[in-house]
Amino acid sequence: MKHLVPFILFIVFNYTSFSQSEKNDYLAWSSTRKLTVNDFGIKIKDTQTNASYAQFIMGYQVNGFDMFAKNFNRKVQNNMIPSASWLGPTRDVAVTLQYQQTLFDIAEVYARQFRKQLKINKRKFVKGTSFVKDLDASIMTAFAKRRLLYDLETTSGFDKIKQQQWEDRLQKEPDELKMYSRE
Repeated sequence: MKHLVPFILFIVFNYTSFSQSEKNDYLAWSSTRKLTVNDFGIKIKDTQTNASYAQFIMGYQVNGFDMFAKNFNRKVQNNMIPSASWLGPTRDVAVTLQYQQTLFDIAEVYARQFRKQLKINKRKFVKGTSFVKDLDASIMTAFAKRRLLYDLETTSGFDKIKQQQWEDRLQKEPDELKMYSRE
């Protein structure tokens, strides 16, 4: 057992170091900070590409001891990766930024739903964490379908009436899931 302690500490230290270096390029969702042009690390000059692209990542970190956790809000993150995101030369940067912000907001709704489902299903941790992968897949599938619906209905944010309808809807949803916010 004495020989395992340094080994375990080495693994924990390396995992923590790796996690922190990865997170340097993550921009966490915030209710008070909106996306800006500077948040998009790739500079595109080709007018034939899409107006914009943002890479969002919903990550989680859970273990068997989480069955004792009261709150899963810190266990699920919703981030944008600036170095994998771009704003191309577009006729209306404000519209494009709002479009990407709305996508980020939609991702936050699903991150909160994930946190809520972890809390509801916390008794399943007794049997292990394998159910979390299925939950993650289900949440990400729902997010992908909704993202596609948003893209189609708003013409990637350029249909102002539909865009406003989505924004109105998305103001209510996070409030309904407020107790599952990381903020």
